[in-house]
Amino acid sequence: MGGGVRLGLALGGGFLRGIAHVGVLKVLTSEGIEPQLVAGTSAGSIVAALYCSGWSIREMEKLALEVSPQDIYDLGPMFFNLGTMAIKVFFDLLHLPSPFPSPLGLMSGCKLERWMDHLLERKTFRQLGKLLAITSVDIQTGHRIIFVSEDVTFSPPPEDIFFIRGIPVAKAVRASCAVPGLFEPKKIGDRLLVDGGLRENVPVEVLHLLGADVVVGVDVGYEGEHSRPIHNMVQILTQSLDIIGNEVTRVKLENYADLVIRPVLTGVTPWDFSRNAYCIAQGEKAARALVPELKRMLQEKRSRP
Repeated sequence: MGGGVRLGLALGGGFLRGIAHVGVLKVLTSEGIEPQLVAGTSAGSIVAALYCSGWSIREMEKLALEVSPQDIYDLGPMFFNLGTMAIKVFFDLLHLPSPFPSPLGLMSGCKLERWMDHLLERKTFRQLGKLLAITSVDIQTGHRIIFVSEDVTFSPPPEDIFFIRGIPVAKAVRASCAVPGLFEPKKIGDRLLVDGGLRENVPVEVLHLLGADVVVGVDVGYEGEHSRPIHNMVQILTQSLDIIGNEVTRVKLENYADLVIRPVLTGVTPWDFSRNAYCIAQGEKAARALVPELKRMLQEKRSRP
């Protein structure tokens, strides 16, 4: 469905809540609505990459229901890294030379990258069936870094956006998912790359730059809960990032999204893998409610001279 209208779908970050993207895609596919351009940030980059590489909705749903922390988190070195980071901070406070280099995150991210490399069969952006853009941020400069295929054309981007080509998709996903403090940044060339959600958690502006006629954003981020129990450092970190990015996300969506799908995912934490099925169902529910409006938008675009 689309009739020459280029539909762009932006899948946002949100840790485990990103599994709701599978439910959204399930509904869109069943309704014959197929995006021509897909952009993903952080958790959204995982689903976007699988979708653009040719994975069926059934395959993605099965994977989402079976995925476990051991598949994507480097759990073994976490405590060692935490201790090493604490020692490095102690030496820095005393202005002493550190006896060893300190990791820049609790986990290396190697397991996540290997997992994605396996699932994507080491595909490059050029080998994908759909146009894909994956976002990250250079933590050294604050610039937005967008991974795309070599043959992508776009209107002149803002001065703080840089497009990178020729990178395997799994490496781009790894960079986009590098939550500061949780994963070590991904070094590519001279750049030190972290989670794209720091600058644009739902990458709708990117789709405009790539020429989408209708842009749909899927926001699975912070919902402004009045009270979310905090029990550990990881929850403090993820909640902080959600709160920081909430206002930026709201402004970006207002300016660049024609339609926003917001699954209700209250209380789903980064470690709550028992709620994967719930996330998918909530994604389906939110998408189904807005299908009539999306079809109307696409029809209006097709009807214009």
